[in-house]
Amino acid sequence: MSENRRPSAEIQWRLASNVKRLRIALNYTQHELAIRCKFQPGYIGDIEREAVNITLANLEALAKGLNCLEIDLLMPIRVPPVPQDPP
Repeated sequence: MSENRRPSAEIQWRLASNVKRLRIALNYTQHELAIRCKFQPGYIGDIEREAVNITLANLEALAKGLNCLEIDLLMPIRVPPVPQDPP
Protein backbone atom coordinates (compact mmCIF):
# COMPACT_ATOMS: atom_id res chain seq x y z
CA MET A 1 0.00 0.00 0.00
CA SER A 2 1.38 3.39 -0.93
CA GLU A 3 0.89 6.50 1.09
CA ASN A 4 0.92 10.08 -0.09
CA ARG A 5 4.40 11.41 0.42
CA ARG A 6 5.23 15.04 1.00
CA PRO A 7 8.56 16.60 0.13
CA SER A 8 10.75 17.78 2.96
CA ALA A 9 10.41 21.38 4.06
CA GLU A 10 14.05 21.88 3.04
CA ILE A 11 13.62 20.88 -0.61
CA GLN A 12 10.38 22.83 -0.94
CA TRP A 13 12.13 25.91 0.49
CA ARG A 14 15.06 25.44 -1.94
CA LEU A 15 12.74 25.16 -4.93
CA ALA A 16 10.65 28.16 -3.86
CA SER A 17 13.71 30.30 -3.13
CA ASN A 18 15.47 29.41 -6.37
CA VAL A 19 12.37 30.00 -8.50
CA LYS A 20 11.83 33.41 -6.92
CA ARG A 21 15.51 34.38 -7.11
CA LEU A 22 15.82 33.41 -10.79
CA ARG A 23 12.45 34.94 -11.71
CA ILE A 24 13.43 38.26 -10.17
CA ALA A 25 16.87 38.14 -11.81
CA LEU A 26 15.12 37.78 -15.19
CA ASN A 27 12.71 40.60 -14.26
CA TYR A 28 9.64 38.36 -14.74
CA THR A 29 6.45 38.76 -12.79
CA GLN A 30 4.84 35.60 -11.45
CA HIS A 31 2.20 35.96 -14.15
CA GLU A 32 4.79 36.32 -16.94
CA LEU A 33 6.64 33.22 -15.77
CA ALA A 34 3.38 31.27 -15.56
CA ILE A 35 2.62 32.18 -19.18
CA ARG A 36 6.14 31.15 -20.29
CA CYS A 37 5.69 27.78 -18.53
CA LYS A 38 2.07 27.32 -19.68
CA PHE A 39 0.85 27.21 -16.05
CA GLN A 40 -2.30 28.64 -14.52
CA PRO A 41 -1.69 32.26 -13.39
CA GLY A 42 -1.50 31.56 -9.63
CA TYR A 43 0.71 28.47 -9.84
CA ILE A 44 4.04 30.32 -9.57
CA GLY A 45 2.80 32.01 -6.40
CA ASP A 46 1.81 28.60 -5.03
CA ILE A 47 5.34 27.30 -5.72
CA GLU A 48 6.98 30.35 -4.15
CA ARG A 49 4.77 29.98 -1.06
CA GLU A 50 5.72 26.28 -0.83
CA ALA A 51 2.03 25.39 -1.12
CA VAL A 52 2.31 22.71 -3.83
CA ASN A 53 4.26 19.53 -4.49
CA ILE A 54 5.20 19.91 -8.15
CA THR A 55 5.66 17.11 -10.67
CA LEU A 56 8.83 16.41 -12.62
CA ALA A 57 7.06 17.63 -15.77
CA ASN A 58 6.40 20.97 -14.07
CA LEU A 59 9.99 21.12 -12.82
CA GLU A 60 11.12 20.75 -16.44
CA ALA A 61 8.70 23.48 -17.58
CA LEU A 62 9.96 25.82 -14.83
CA ALA A 63 13.58 25.23 -15.81
CA LYS A 64 12.77 25.95 -19.45
CA GLY A 65 10.84 29.09 -18.52
CA LEU A 66 13.74 30.30 -16.36
CA ASN A 67 16.44 29.30 -18.89
CA CYS A 68 18.21 27.05 -16.41
CA LEU A 69 18.73 23.40 -15.64
CA GLU A 70 16.32 21.49 -13.42
CA ILE A 71 19.12 20.92 -10.89
CA ASP A 72 19.54 24.71 -10.57
CA LEU A 73 16.06 24.84 -9.06
CA LEU A 74 16.89 22.27 -6.38
CA MET A 75 20.40 23.28 -5.40
CA PRO A 76 21.04 24.72 -1.95
CA ILE A 77 21.41 28.49 -2.01
CA ARG A 78 24.95 29.45 -1.19
CA VAL A 79 25.30 32.45 1.03
CA PRO A 80 28.78 33.96 1.07
CA PRO A 81 30.40 33.90 4.50
CA VAL A 82 30.35 37.12 6.46
CA PRO A 83 33.93 38.44 6.82
CA GLN A 84 35.18 38.33 10.37
CA ASP A 85 37.06 41.26 11.90
CA PRO A 86 40.64 40.32 12.75
CA PRO A 87 41.18 39.80 16.50
